[in-house]
Amino acid sequence: MTGAIQDIERQMLGDAWTSGEIYDNLRHLCDKVGVRFGGTGGEHAGAVYVLGKMQDYGLHNPRLDKFPVYTWDRGECELIITIVPVTTIPSIAMPFSGSGEFRGEMIDLGDGEAADFERAGSAVRNKIVISAAETNRPGEVSLHRTDKYRLAVDAGAVAYIMINKNPGLLHITGSLYAKNPGGPDAADHEAPIPAIGVTCEAGAQLRRILDERRKRALIRLSNTTRLSHSYNVIGDIPGGEHPEEVIVVGGHYDSHDICHGAGDDGAGTLVGVEVGRLLAPYAGQLKRTIRIICFGYEELGLGGSFHHADYYTSDDCQETLRMAVNLDGAGRGEGGQERITVTGDPELASYFRALPRDMHYDFTTMDRISVHSDHFPFFMKGYPSITLNSADSTAGMIGRGYGHTEGDTFDKIRLRGLQMGAAFAARVALRLAMADPFPAERRTEQEAHKVLEDSGQGHFLDHHWGRANRAV
Repeated sequence: MTGAIQDIERQMLGDAWTSGEIYDNLRHLCDKVGVRFGGTGGEHAGAVYVLGKMQDYGLHNPRLDKFPVYTWDRGECELIITIVPVTTIPSIAMPFSGSGEFRGEMIDLGDGEAADFERAGSAVRNKIVISAAETNRPGEVSLHRTDKYRLAVDAGAVAYIMINKNPGLLHITGSLYAKNPGGPDAADHEAPIPAIGVTCEAGAQLRRILDERRKRALIRLSNTTRLSHSYNVIGDIPGGEHPEEVIVVGGHYDSHDICHGAGDDGAGTLVGVEVGRLLAPYAGQLKRTIRIICFGYEELGLGGSFHHADYYTSDDCQETLRMAVNLDGAGRGEGGQERITVTGDPELASYFRALPRDMHYDFTTMDRISVHSDHFPFFMKGYPSITLNSADSTAGMIGRGYGHTEGDTFDKIRLRGLQMGAAFAARVALRLAMADPFPAERRTEQEAHKVLEDSGQGHFLDHHWGRANRAV
């Protein structure tokens, strides 16, 4: 088997390194298709484009899998400091913020971590909270945007202002969860309280104003939430010995409505499509089926991955999912800094930590549970899952870097990073398709939930933002 893997690797790595196809595809996705906000025409156009690429590359049964979602149309957003002299601060609404006027006294919670909310206590009630959006630097773990938002809602805040920590006049955005998940009306899928994003520079001005004790603000919004649909884009490389056993490999092709989503996650999506291009000639020669998937609606609630994970436990499914490989963040940076994060499985982490010696390529393996990307729905159903991505070229920045801002553009991505990300992802997918015995088994859902609880994140069993905006 080792010889068979090496023979395939030699051919596909030569193809990866001598082709600029992936770079041209990303340029088209960003510059020609453009913004691909979940549930909108732009996202649907992106689905059609990547479907065409799967057809061109000879993937088996390329298809669109449609599912219902709620989407959101951006309207007007004003942040006005109402104490004389009246000051307007540039701002944008975060997706699923509703409409209306929201007034109150502002309270600054600094970074907005759990300890900051705990110190403020009841003082948050009926206030407009101000804090940083996300504050982690490389290697650090801090609260996700939605975690901070949940703390504000639970504490009785009337609105939230989130500040981007990276300078450059870049607004920060990110989806909010629904006030009545699963409800029958569009209003049920609006957020419990509005949240708005401001640039680092506007946030600094806002905090200077607070230092002058001018604390009252008005937030005026006009937005629309409506029923729509999204697509997962799927193509297969059928296995020969066990075609019913599936390795899912893919990233999300949707973006936020203020950016082209080049790094988050156009690059990762097209790394997955490139894996399909590189391995399609070997259909039938691999033991298991590799399923390339471009997830829709990730940014607004992991909709595509929740929908696809449900398929494998449905009565209609005649296949067995062996592992989900999430490519959110793959292909960024200069290349050579690829890494794997296993989702709460020490034995599987040991398997990947042993691979660099076999592959003659050094990479980092971590074991950490994150609930905020497309691996999570598979983890929740007990399926082994990993995230394969690359260190960003903006690693010195805070939080998401250019992600979730207007700065997430094609010029931030390098051909070498895309090629190395795709080559690495293809080599990992090949080994998983050929592994005997397979390095991980499915847990029961109860066992997976216990792992989540033991990690200190059991509250996501009842309150996960990604379940909120799905039409069910």
